[in-house]
Amino acid sequence: MNCTFTRSNFFDASFIGCKLTGTVFDRCKFGILRVSGGEWSFVSMPGADLRNAAFEDVRIREADLTGARFDGSSVRRVDLSGAWLHHAQMTGCDLRGSDISALDPRNVDLNGAIVDVDQAVVVATALGIDVRPE
Repeated sequence: MNCTFTRSNFFDASFIGCKLTGTVFDRCKFGILRVSGGEWSFVSMPGADLRNAAFEDVRIREADLTGARFDGSSVRRVDLSGAWLHHAQMTGCDLRGSDISALDPRNVDLNGAIVDVDQAVVVATALGIDVRPE
């Protein structure tokens, strides 16, 4: 907890059930990163290149992911509530089952992102669309 990694290389790293609350990743590399379970709330990863990473069943609440790149990543069943996602790139990212309530679709590139029906309603509502049943 509360560690700082500077210019570290996490190529092909796997974090399984790890608690990294409050950890700062400064100019690190994350090629083929895998995260399964654990607690990553309040983590700071602004501008992180997380393309093709896989996150599943992990809490990443109130994390600084400003400008992070998740292109082609899998972010499944992840609690992103309160996360800072301003200018994040999520092109083709699989977000199914994740809490994306903090995501502002006007400030995040979601082109080709995969979401479930409930998440589509969250995104539409964030865009100011009045979603109603028939």
